[in-house]
Amino acid sequence: MKAKAVIPVLLVAAAAGTFWAFRHRDAEGLVFSGTIEARDVEVGSLVGGRVARVHADEGDRVKAGQPLVTFETDLIDPQIREQEARVAETEAALARAIHGPREEERATARVQYEDAEKERRRLEVLMRDGIIPRQQYDDAATRARVAQEALRQAERGTRPEDLAAARAASARETSHLDYLRRQRAETVVTAPAEGTIETMDLRPGDLVPANRPVARILEPGQMWVRVYVPEPKIGLVHVGQAATFTVDTFPGRNFRAKVVDVSNQAEYTPRNIQTIDQRSEQVFGVKVDIEPAPELKPGMAALLRIAP
Repeated sequence: MKAKAVIPVLLVAAAAGTFWAFRHRDAEGLVFSGTIEARDVEVGSLVGGRVARVHADEGDRVKAGQPLVTFETDLIDPQIREQEARVAETEAALARAIHGPREEERATARVQYEDAEKERRRLEVLMRDGIIPRQQYDDAATRARVAQEALRQAERGTRPEDLAAARAASARETSHLDYLRRQRAETVVTAPAEGTIETMDLRPGDLVPANRPVARILEPGQMWVRVYVPEPKIGLVHVGQAATFTVDTFPGRNFRAKVVDVSNQAEYTPRNIQTIDQRSEQVFGVKVDIEPAPELKPGMAALLRIAP
């Protein structure tokens, strides 16, 4: 008894557009029709600006980190230099707070205290002898006490509160410098991954707003075919399963692929299932990664065969 070939046609709305998907099973396994899709990367700048130089053009193949567009930096560079000076100033203030008074300053405070204390003792003797009034001695005693406290302060060093304030000021200015340098880095738009520039239309002098994409890069290593498997056949498909496919441009050439995702939720060709026969119209999306090849382009129709 010969096996009957069943070829119903399904109209499926995929993420990349609407296409016809048909299925049947032959001696080579399950066969499905799909379309090659690829992941596009839109690159741009967080700051934007006036274009100073364009390093690539549409159709060029670029590597990860390769510059694509450079913006003018004559506005951000002076801000960075000014902020670098502020950082140097706060770092010097922090270092001064950490080290505290210099040894010479402590020596000066010690000499001033000793001199004031010597004067207080001299006037104390004169006051006891009734030569000078009490007020004159009290003034000398006050000066000696002030000099003593100044010496103690110099020997203790910087107060913890002042040291914390100096550290906070240095951290604040350093953080702002890092922010400006990050903005400076955004004036050079680089390719985030290897690929081919699909769209880019810029010339020197163009004004580009912040956060607007300047180029779209097609990643050749991020290509796949998405097909839709009927519910009665979904048990024959699993992640890791080998597959091959052909495209119309190279009908005699088989490209290798592998199933990487099977949808957990079914989709329906009709809005709901009415009869037992219509269960075959319930489908599951299956994503099949394909090995990169320069001949393959997004949008090509692919005839996919999944090994049983």
